[in-house]
Parts: sequence; C-alpha cells; structure tokens
Amino acid sequence: MWLELHDSNGPIFINMDTVTHFHRVEGKRRTTLVTFAPNNGTCVMFQVNETPDEIMDKISEY
Repeated sequence: MWLELHDSNGPIFINMDTVTHFHRVEGKRRTTLVTFAPNNGTCVMFQVNETPDEIMDKISEY
C-alpha cells in the first residue's frame, strides 16, 4: 500500500509494505520511517511531517 506523506520538500509517496517501523522522537517535529528493501537487504530512513497517529489513520482508511 502506498501512502502520500509529506517531507520538507512536499509530498512523498511511501510504500508501506516495506516499512518495518516508524516513530517520532520526543521533542522533534518529524516522524522517522524505516524501510527494508528485500532485494538488496538495505534499510532506508525517511523523515515525514505526519505524526504516527496520522499515519495510522491513513493506513486504517484502506
């Protein structure tokens, strides 16, 4: 499932099927998502403006 989230440059589309976890560091204004690429075994981190609760609301809409 792809979600449209937002970073400092605008919209970013994240494949949530590859996200292993996401969290917001206390005192920070961004949520970090960690993705796993099964083909090459690497992890990529994205920082988005949405809170974990907002992300969960978007997921539950599907």
